[in-house]
Amino acid sequence: MATIRIALQLGLLVCLVGVSHAVETTITATGFEQHEGELLEFGYADPRSDGGFEVLDLAFVKNGAATVRADIEDPFVAEVRLLVEDTEDTAVRGVVEPAGQFQVASATGGNLRFTGGNYNRLIFPGSAATESENEADERLKGIYLNHGDPTARLLALQAAWLEGDDDDQNAAFEELRAVLGDYRAVDLMNALRDRRVEEIARAMKYFSSLTLDGEEIRLEDVLKENRYTLVEFWASWCGPCIAEIPYLKSAYANFRDKGFEILSVNLDEDPEAWKTASVDDYEIPWLNVCDGEAFDSTIAKLYRVRGIPANYLITSDGKRVARHLRGESLERKLAELLNE
Repeated sequence: MATIRIALQLGLLVCLVGVSHAVETTITATGFEQHEGELLEFGYADPRSDGGFEVLDLAFVKNGAATVRADIEDPFVAEVRLLVEDTEDTAVRGVVEPAGQFQVASATGGNLRFTGGNYNRLIFPGSAATESENEADERLKGIYLNHGDPTARLLALQAAWLEGDDDDQNAAFEELRAVLGDYRAVDLMNALRDRRVEEIARAMKYFSSLTLDGEEIRLEDVLKENRYTLVEFWASWCGPCIAEIPYLKSAYANFRDKGFEILSVNLDEDPEAWKTASVDDYEIPWLNVCDGEAFDSTIAKLYRVRGIPANYLITSDGKRVARHLRGESLERKLAELLNE
């Protein structure tokens, strides 16, 4: 198993007139003999940078090792990438912090595993590799809403923020931004939120898809015509998706007249499978579209759908108020919002 030792040159953070001095963070990679001559890259997601990624430093692997350095002032969620020619890059996220020590090692399937550091162990524990998306969301939510350390809360929020935001996240962000001020994580989340708003507005304007009857449905129109719209991703082959249909039917019957709509986006590759499930098997009564692109669908990419079932409850102006509403939780949320 390849290992990477990450060592930090220890220094003092001296605060003068409220300004923190950066400490050089050194990441030393070893055990990459099979990747001789490839690039190791250290940085973070930033939509303002070329390619959406800000590179802090990079180095070629030589004799199975490489060293990258960067000055950092406060903890944030970073990424280490191994750029391998003619194949998909390997990357891992982790929390870096001044005066910390970290390790990156090969994991199952050729992935990388980032360990070390108190904040990193909290935000990205070893058990996270076996978590489902929903489990990871709930674990991070528990931290950014309830943890006693504001920095830990901010880091959990940054880790979750990369997948989008909701009311709880926005409220926590405003609170933590007021407490912590000019942290790098705060700046990055501001930038990601601004870019996300632009992406959603652009996609709503241009996205359209067809119903089984060939009617063109525009996402922008659906949102404007309803107070709340549930965008539901599903497929005929997805058992958990099918199990949600009775709950969706109940919510639709009880709240349709109060300004609620469902736009289900089918991710089947076979149009006949979509038709059979929609009409013969489950008699779906709400808006139901498919563009035949499965997980390459424009709207699936917009909402970063990696697995189904997945859904997002959206306001008429395109703001998300909740996601992954499963079972009876959808009706409870709608009752809260529409029985005002």
